[in-house]
Amino acid sequence: MLNFFWIFTDDLITILPFAFLCFYPLKRYSRFSVKKTALLTLLFVAAASTADALVMAPFSERITDRETLNFLSNVVYITAVVLCFAWCVYAIKTIWQKKVFVFLFVLCGALFTITFANFFQGMFPTKEGQLIFANCSIVAFSAASECIVIPLLYLFFRKYYLPIERNMDKKELAILSLPMLILFVILFTIFTFLETEGLYSNPTESLLYFGILAMLFVLYTVMFKMCRLIRDRQAAGEKLMQSQYQMNIRDEQYRRICENIEGVRRQRHDMRHHMTTLRCFLENGDTQKAVEYLNQYLGNCQNPKITSYSENPVINMIVSHYAELALDRGIRFSVHIQFPGALPPNKLNIENIDISVLLGNLLENAIDASSELPVSERDIKLNILQQGNMLAVTVDNNFNGNVRQKDGAYLSTKPEHNGLGLSSLTDIAEKYHGGVEFRHTNKTFSSSIVLKLD
Repeated sequence: MLNFFWIFTDDLITILPFAFLCFYPLKRYSRFSVKKTALLTLLFVAAASTADALVMAPFSERITDRETLNFLSNVVYITAVVLCFAWCVYAIKTIWQKKVFVFLFVLCGALFTITFANFFQGMFPTKEGQLIFANCSIVAFSAASECIVIPLLYLFFRKYYLPIERNMDKKELAILSLPMLILFVILFTIFTFLETEGLYSNPTESLLYFGILAMLFVLYTVMFKMCRLIRDRQAAGEKLMQSQYQMNIRDEQYRRICENIEGVRRQRHDMRHHMTTLRCFLENGDTQKAVEYLNQYLGNCQNPKITSYSENPVINMIVSHYAELALDRGIRFSVHIQFPGALPPNKLNIENIDISVLLGNLLENAIDASSELPVSERDIKLNILQQGNMLAVTVDNNFNGNVRQKDGAYLSTKPEHNGLGLSSLTDIAEKYHGGVEFRHTNKTFSSSIVLKLD
């Protein structure tokens, strides 16, 4: 019974902290709530420790051969590791490469901790007959080793792994997992088949052993730091390109405004000449010529380019531009804009440049996608609705059904584009404490943006 207690206690102290550490970098992908995951993990580790103690306690009393006992202990240990990995795979919903890397990294840290504890245990051997003191020292050295190793692993995940893990693809994670797998095989081989007395009896061997392990973790730290610097540089470049993209939209907006102002100015200037000509015809009694001239003038007049969809001039200008573009491409374009009287649409608390980028991206993508279909299938529906302090913009368009996604996020299907438009929509939604959502069926792509107005 006493052996059962010490084996159970040692297992619980050794496994439980690393089990929670394994879930820390993956908690956002947890299948359950954090509290439920922690409780289930605690129960799982307690059950595994109990099973290990039930198996090893009788063996430790009956088997006197140390090598045989060590081998059996490690067989039971690797079985518990496999079960723990199965629980991690089930409890976490993400790509398997992330789960494998984190699990192997934490597992190697646990094995390193065990080696560390055994090293100090060997430096302070206990005499025969001091079983209680020996068991207490094993637990104490295990706990002390964890107090050194676990904070280092926690800082590694927090400062170096988590900032870039979302941007790492399956191939990168698989490559990073390979050295951890090799290290685990080496450590497990040492524990199972080799004697470890040399670690504490030979200072050169122990220094080399711990130096190699420490160097590997340092290399991972440097590697992730370099990856973060590269990601930050790429993000800065994308941010610069995105700013340039928004500036181009702003310049296009101002250009159209200037064109409209100049067009109105020319119309007013020409109108004075037309009115003078009509007055001359009427003063001379040539009403028939006046009617013919007026009909000719009306026939030459073009429809206004800016359609009044709402009281917001920027929305009118952007929507009118893309409505005209859709008409040129044979796309059915329907618009529904609804603003209640509580908040005048010409006083929206949204910057004009953000409205331009938002509508410009949505409608440009919709027109490009619909243009690839036969004329009879081209269709776009734009809805803008303000309710309370929330503004919702939705665009539904037909498309060919081809999409590109990465980790659930939509990517641009245009070969010359890198998805800056979609990134701009997300940035605008976050700026106004809103959200963005994209959905698709076989024939329809739907975009939804919700913004908070104050």
